[in-house]
Amino acid sequence: MGMNQAISSYFNGKARAKITAFVLAGLALFFYRDTLIEIALSVLHREGSSHGLFVPFISAYFLWLKWERIHQAKTKFMPIAGVLWLCVGFILLIAASFSDEASLAALSLLFVIAGIVAGIFGVEVFKEASFPLFFLATMIPLPVALYSQISEVMRAITTAGSMGVLKAFGVLYYREAYDVSLTNITLHVSHGCSGVRYLLSYFVFGLAYAFLFKSSFKSGALVVFLTIPISVIGGVARLSSVFLAAEYIGPFMAGHRPHILVSWAVFGAVLFCAVAMDQAISKRVCRGQSEQHKHAGG
Repeated sequence: MGMNQAISSYFNGKARAKITAFVLAGLALFFYRDTLIEIALSVLHREGSSHGLFVPFISAYFLWLKWERIHQAKTKFMPIAGVLWLCVGFILLIAASFSDEASLAALSLLFVIAGIVAGIFGVEVFKEASFPLFFLATMIPLPVALYSQISEVMRAITTAGSMGVLKAFGVLYYREAYDVSLTNITLHVSHGCSGVRYLLSYFVFGLAYAFLFKSSFKSGALVVFLTIPISVIGGVARLSSVFLAAEYIGPFMAGHRPHILVSWAVFGAVLFCAVAMDQAISKRVCRGQSEQHKHAGG
């Protein structure tokens, strides 16, 4: 029996879990404490998006779904695989030390956890736990520069799209850059109204939806890709709804509370329509495939 096999046979699942918990606690307290606090505050303050608060619970649910397969997977110490992931994590941590962003350090922690899991439990366990683990990356705020660039692109697209909707409804308006003057109010399209939060939230939901309902990588990747046009549609619908409500109902509809209600209503409506459409298409495809099999069998 080799050294690796001897070590693996000595440590049972509970012993490996205790070692993992001890190492992770030490990392959280001594290496990543400030990063974890900063990420937690960003999530609680909803900086960048509103989905971050739900990500740990979704990830825990994914882990629960995988738990039986993880429990049945063969455990084996794989130090080489663990070291490779750890190296990536520590490289990211070094890079984070030269930046003011907490994103790299938080991503570094996920790679370090991946290395610990792969090294202590083995590749089979890591394969089953990898998606729930790396799904946590979706709660990490984007770097400020990248977020601003995406926000600016989304703002340009959704503002132009909403102007087209106003024209279709025959609403008179005057636009100067991102200031839109209606008959009774002038509104400014800020970065927060660009639709970038829709983009991030729909992207995260798309990942979760693909994991739960798509059996192939191709179909899952298509779902995630389609979150981009869906977010644009949602952003245009949101801005258009605010403009039309302010024009036809009253300027108070552009206030904070009505604005929030409209935003959530549009977000939910677009999401519901997208899911319903995907389910309908999936059922039709499955029905067509079953009919083809019947004809082939006949």
